[in-house]
Amino acid sequence: MPLRWALPLIVFGFLGCQAGPLWVSLPESPVPYDRAWQVALETTLLYYDRIAFQDKEAGFFQTAWNESKDGLFLGAPVKRTRLIGQVSNRAPFRLHLSLEEEAFSLELGRWVFISPSKDFLARISQDMRSKLQRF
Repeated sequence: MPLRWALPLIVFGFLGCQAGPLWVSLPESPVPYDRAWQVALETTLLYYDRIAFQDKEAGFFQTAWNESKDGLFLGAPVKRTRLIGQVSNRAPFRLHLSLEEEAFSLELGRWVFISPSKDFLARISQDMRSKLQRF
C-alpha cells in the first residue's frame, strides 16, 4: 500500500481511539424551568467546588475542573474532571450532562482526554433525577 494511503489511515486510527466526553440525558421532568435549573446547579455543587460558567437563558453550565493528586507525579495534579450541563427542553425540563476527564501526560507535556468514570456520572445523574422527580 502506498505511503500516501497508509498515513491517513494511521492518523485516523490514532484519533479515533482517543477518549472523549461521556454523556447522559436525564428523563423529562414536570418541574418548572426556574426550579429545575436551581436543582441542577445545587446538585452539581454537591460534586464540584464551583460552577465556572452558567447562562440560565441559554440553558448551559460548566463546572471548574476538579483536580486529583493521586498517582506517581508527586505534588502536582495528574487527573481532572468537569461536568457540563445543557438544557434541551424547558417544559417539560430535560437536561443533558456531559463528563470530561483528562490526565496529564508527562510525555506530551499537556492534558489529554481519558475515558470518564461511568459510575461517577451515573451517581450525579441519579441524584439529579431523583430530586427533579420529587417536586
